[in-house]
Amino acid sequence: MRPEASRDRRALRASRLLRAVAVAAAASVALVLSGCSGAPSGAETPDAASRAQTAAPTPTATPDPFPKEPLTPATRYVALGDSYAAGFGGGAEQGKCRLSANGYPSVFARKAGIDLVVNAACAGATTSDLLKHQLIALDDRTDLVTVSIGGNDLGVAEIAGDCAAGKAAACRNEVTAALSLLNVLPDRLQTVYSAIAQAAPNARVVVTGYTLLYDVSAPGAPDFQTSAAINAATLGLNEVIRQAVDDQRAAGKPLTFLPVDFAGHEVGDAKPWLNTTGADVFHPTAAGYAEYANRLVQLLGRAQ
Repeated sequence: MRPEASRDRRALRASRLLRAVAVAAAASVALVLSGCSGAPSGAETPDAASRAQTAAPTPTATPDPFPKEPLTPATRYVALGDSYAAGFGGGAEQGKCRLSANGYPSVFARKAGIDLVVNAACAGATTSDLLKHQLIALDDRTDLVTVSIGGNDLGVAEIAGDCAAGKAAACRNEVTAALSLLNVLPDRLQTVYSAIAQAAPNARVVVTGYTLLYDVSAPGAPDFQTSAAINAATLGLNEVIRQAVDDQRAAGKPLTFLPVDFAGHEVGDAKPWLNTTGADVFHPTAAGYAEYANRLVQLLGRAQ
């Protein structure tokens, strides 16, 4: 791809995401944004439709680059990423990377009956950190990789601290600053995913999304605009991640994107699956990480 075409594509993505934030802050962030991707295009005239049908070749099925292979007890699994992959907030964290046995990699491995060779994730890790320090955990014997990465490239730790402390102006400013960085994230993610595929050439790779943090079902709430802006930023981040995964899939790499939804258990709900105070604020609780593990089981199954 020509460099100018790549820049144009990134600029288009960034502008779409910024428009999404404006809509989300006004009202119904989740409903509005989730509906955008499925909007129908304008109807074609009969002549145009006829010409398109005549000119277009018959499409052929493209093999899914993410094979539906059953897990076995011998499946060698490696987890990579940031605090969400480390399990920070799940309780009983250990070491400087804040690894928890309640994090989704450990819980998923137990539920699926596979071999978690190592969780190489580390709280605070950026895409650069993953490339420098975590790829060593992979080799040609690795069968499965999960990765959660990208949030720290946007400064989410600072956002979490100020937003949780009720500093509305600082929170919104930091969310805006994070969105401005979304246009550089696609290249970083592409580099990470390509490096993982090269370091583990026989592995399937599952890229997990970041759950929405807030229940924004009450537009009249005092903190609605701040909550909606944070959710919109998360949606923007997830869309950038999803598109980067799709690009890799189009190139034949065995990657897939796994969204995770805490609907009914977000901040503002009676029983949130997210920590709402302390150093691990906005990180999943043990129950939240169990939901990530459940989604992985739904996607990949259990060892046979």
